[in-house]
Amino acid sequence: MKFTMLRVLAVAGTTAFLAGCGGDMARQLRDNPTLQTTVMDAITQNAPLAEQMMGRMLTNDSTRALVLDKVIADGAAMQAMMGTIARDQTMIDGVLNLAVQDTVMKSHLMGVLQGMKMMQ
Repeated sequence: MKFTMLRVLAVAGTTAFLAGCGGDMARQLRDNPTLQTTVMDAITQNAPLAEQMMGRMLTNDSTRALVLDKVIADGAAMQAMMGTIARDQTMIDGVLNLAVQDTVMKSHLMGVLQGMKMMQ
């Protein structure tokens, strides 16, 4: 915890220093890989900051799509998400309701359910 706070303070200090030098912080962050790493490390190592960042990323359509693409591409993250959905009846109902809106998927789903019924 102490080390994380020091990192946050270091990022804040770096930010203040760069701002004080008359530099545009967004440009500095975009153009400086060392600063990018420092800021991203500070965010990922601090749960409240990470939560705020995820909240911001999920409110924008383009960044939400990036987050979802990354989750889907990461096997462990996708497995965890499917496990969470599988344990929640409301989420399962939502997924099934979305799936049956497409005629091809509805046909596939009905076949799967019929096969499950035959196995009983």
